[in-house]
Amino acid sequence: MLKIDEVGPWSEVKLEILQRYAAEYSKILAQQSGLYHGYIDAFAGAGYHWSKRNRDFVAGSPLNALLVQPPFREYHFIDLDGDRTDNLKKLAGDRKDVHVHAGDCNTVLVDQVMPRFKYEDRRRALCVLDPYGLHFHWDIVALAGAMRSMELFINFPIYDININVLKHRPEDVLQLHRDRMTAFWGDEGVE
Repeated sequence: MLKIDEVGPWSEVKLEILQRYAAEYSKILAQQSGLYHGYIDAFAGAGYHWSKRNRDFVAGSPLNALLVQPPFREYHFIDLDGDRTDNLKKLAGDRKDVHVHAGDCNTVLVDQVMPRFKYEDRRRALCVLDPYGLHFHWDIVALAGAMRSMELFINFPIYDININVLKHRPEDVLQLHRDRMTAFWGDEGVE
């Protein structure tokens, strides 16, 4: 059964900022001769949400990206939940420029999506990393930096970090949460 997330006002503002950024990014890159650009959403969800304030429909980042003009040349939407990826496929219809991937973004990005955007091939991408929790690994950020072809929009999951990792008594933090934070942050440093 498809689960549609409810989002608060802060998420609605974030979605608006991302939509405006994506529009400007696409406009600038579309004007560059011979440059190909794509859009990647590593935690795409179902494509839309419900507003906690008024229960109105709120377009999610995938729907907003599909409406950007000039359009991106290709889109990659990734989600772990098969019902959500099925919904994204329905929203995309028969568009050949939309690729929906069901799976862990840490694997899908590295194996299937990021290799499509090589600097030397004049291919660029805006990659959105907006997890609810500590679900992507810092290796993704490091790889994107090394590739020199991706712009990252990262939303840090402060709630998960605060509730599960940053405690007044560090000895009470479960090893599972320590490991998730280390994978997300890239090392065990605190500076």
